[in-house]
Amino acid sequence: MKCSWLVTFLLITSMKGALGESASPAPADYRFAPGDVIDVSVTPQKGYDHTITVQPDGKISYPLAGQLQAAGLSVEELAQKLHDSLKRELRDPLVTLSLKELNKQAVRRVSLLGAVRNPGVFEIKDGTGLAEILASGGGPTKEADLRRVTITRADRSVQTVDLAQTGSTGQVQENLPLAPGDTVVVPEGAAPAVLVFGEVTKPGSYEIQGDTRLVQVLSQSGGPTSRADLHQVKLIRSANGGSQLLDLEPLLVKGDASHSDQNVLVHPGDTIVLTETSERVYVMGRVTKPDVYTIKQGDGVLDALAMAGGVAAGGDIGKAMLVRREGTGPPVTTQLDLTKMMAKGKIESNDLLRAGDVLFVPDKKPHRSISEVGSVIWPIVSLMNILH
Repeated sequence: MKCSWLVTFLLITSMKGALGESASPAPADYRFAPGDVIDVSVTPQKGYDHTITVQPDGKISYPLAGQLQAAGLSVEELAQKLHDSLKRELRDPLVTLSLKELNKQAVRRVSLLGAVRNPGVFEIKDGTGLAEILASGGGPTKEADLRRVTITRADRSVQTVDLAQTGSTGQVQENLPLAPGDTVVVPEGAAPAVLVFGEVTKPGSYEIQGDTRLVQVLSQSGGPTSRADLHQVKLIRSANGGSQLLDLEPLLVKGDASHSDQNVLVHPGDTIVLTETSERVYVMGRVTKPDVYTIKQGDGVLDALAMAGGVAAGGDIGKAMLVRREGTGPPVTTQLDLTKMMAKGKIESNDLLRAGDVLFVPDKKPHRSISEVGSVIWPIVSLMNILH
C-alpha cells in the first residue's frame, strides 16, 4: 500500500567551518536555533530544493510555505511542518532536511519567543535564569498570558511556569535556571479576569493576578452600592458552573473577622453577582431627599430620616407618620412625634423599622387624616416597588 505522504529527515554534518573535519552527526534530539543553516530537499517534485537559514526571530522563509517558526523544533518536527504546508500545493511531497551548518553560538544561547517586547536569541552564562532572559527581551507585552510560560529543554521536555504574579509584584517567583539550547515561549491570551455584575459602583470585568479574594475584586469594582444585598452575594464558578451564596455583611459592614471564611478565593472566569436588597424603606413628604433607602438590622425611624437628609423647610416632624402593612391586610398608619424622639436621643423598640415601611413627614399646613394618608401613600409605594 502506498502511503499518502512521507516525511524523512537526515542529520548531515557537512560543517567544516562549524564543527571541524571529523565532526560527528548531530544528536537525534537536536533542536534548531537561530543561525542554523538547513538544506531542504523535496521529491519527486523538482525545483524546490533550497538552503535556508533560521533567522534571529527563530523563523525560516520557504517558497509556498511562507514564514514558519523553526527555532526550538526538532528536525522531524520542522520536516513535518514543511510537509503540511507544501501538501496544499504539491502532491505527496517527500521532505528531507539536512543540517548543513550549526550556529557557532548556539551552545551558549537560548531562544525567547512569543509575547515579549523584543523576542530573539540571547547569550547566557552559568546561572542565567528565567528572570534575566525575560528582562533581556524587554519583558512581556500586555497581551502575554503569564500563567502558561513554557521552557522547552534540549531533551524535548517541556516545563510550564506560572508567572501570573510577576505583573503585580515585579518579582519572578520561579526564577528557573536555563540551559543552552532552551526555548522560552510566552504565549498570548486573554488576561485572567473575573466578571462583576449587579449592585456595584462599576460593574465589569476585572483582571486578577495570583491568589485573589472576593473582597479584593469588589474593591476593584468600586465596592457595593447602598442597595446591595451583602447577605447573599452570589459567586458562580467557571470551572463547573456551580454557585454559592456568601454573607459578606458581617465582614464588610461590622468588620467581624470571624466571618473571613466568606472572603473566598476567586478564579479566572468566575462571576460575582450582587442583587438588590429587599430590606428597604421609603422616606416621603417634606424631607430633603425623598427616596428608597436600604436599612440594616437595628435601624429606626430617625436613621431613615437622617438618610433622607433630614426634614425640609415646612415639614412637621411632630406629626410624622409610619405606614406599615401587616401580612396581606391593609396598611396601618401610626402617627409619630419625632420631636420627642430626637429629644430623647434614642428610638423606642416599637419604632424600629421593617422592610417595606414608609416614613411620611407632612407639611405644617392642615393635614389629612391618618387613614387618608395611608390610602394615598400605599399606591405610590406599590408603583415605586415596580420601578425599582
